[in-house]
Amino acid sequence: MLNITKIYRSEYEDEDIITDRTLLIGVWNDTTENVPNAVTNNQISNRAVVIGNGPSRLGLNLTNLNNYSGLLGADTVQTYGCNALYRDFTPDFLVATGNNGIVAEIANNKYATNNIVYTNAIHLLEYPNKFYLIPFDPYTDAGTTAMYIAAFDGHKTIYMIGMDGQGEHGYNYNVYSDTNGYDTANSIIQDYKWIADRTTIFNTYNDIDFVRVIPTNSYPTPEAWKYCANFRQILFYDFVLEANL
Repeated sequence: MLNITKIYRSEYEDEDIITDRTLLIGVWNDTTENVPNAVTNNQISNRAVVIGNGPSRLGLNLTNLNNYSGLLGADTVQTYGCNALYRDFTPDFLVATGNNGIVAEIANNKYATNNIVYTNAIHLLEYPNKFYLIPFDPYTDAGTTAMYIAAFDGHKTIYMIGMDGQGEHGYNYNVYSDTNGYDTANSIIQDYKWIADRTTIFNTYNDIDFVRVIPTNSYPTPEAWKYCANFRQILFYDFVLEANL
């Protein structure tokens, strides 16, 4: 079960991570290293878009998210993406998690040198000077982590695109299935933990408006989300109007 505390970047200075652990006479001894906050996010619009990799997002032109900022940038939306999204779109922040090869792919790509990519402490140590530490890493999937960081950064409205879940048994609802770091298209993927962890995000950051963006009303809503007062769903057309894209 996801265990997080409501905290914001404005309150975050640093944290210690374990770099080595040894067992001596029945006692674990940890070696730690202090990791300071290395990201200053001076966002002013209080709106973010978290981009998952479900097929539904293919109905939106993501480049439109970068094309409008309004007066003095007041209408800008910051974008948070997941794993292989970087192959097709450059979000403001990318989250790379897991042990399936995608982190290594990003680490060995120039993308990690020129952009902010968050990852777990274990990968931070594995690839020095490549990534940024996920604050107080909740150790969950990339989509939930991206939602968490967007909330952590102080956004008050967070739109969720491409968060489809796994609706059909034996079909992997991911645009990158059958590519490096991902399961095959006919894999059986369970989404119960994703649903539970995102419910925890809604309930923890209960002062934030979480908005799932879907193509049609036929997309099912996870039952647990229906009871979160700060969660709602809108269609693509309404999102374009509401986000002023």
